[in-house]
Amino acid sequence: MEENIFNEKLTVLNIDTKIANTTNNQIFLEKLKFVNVRNLSLKEINYSPINNLIVEDMKDVSNDYSEDMRFHVHDDSGYGEKDGYKYISFYCENIEAIDLEEFPYSDF
Repeated sequence: MEENIFNEKLTVLNIDTKIANTTNNQIFLEKLKFVNVRNLSLKEINYSPINNLIVEDMKDVSNDYSEDMRFHVHDDSGYGEKDGYKYISFYCENIEAIDLEEFPYSDF
């Protein structure tokens, strides 16, 4: 939980993902912050199997969306159709890129 400048409490979800630069075989750790998370659905996982997060801007999908549920974030269901999720799904008001750093472990 965090408070915004109006002293309103917001739910925050921080997710770190690995991304690869195939040109020079570098792996980076991408740190993202999702603000005012709603309708979080997380299936049981014991490790971090999420490869790609799909971010849908609800403003582009529908005229009838609420600002606090502006983005729909989920992973792919495994069927490549980008309409379902396998591990995680939620809505959020804002997304912030916090950091991008070189991943320190080459064998992970």
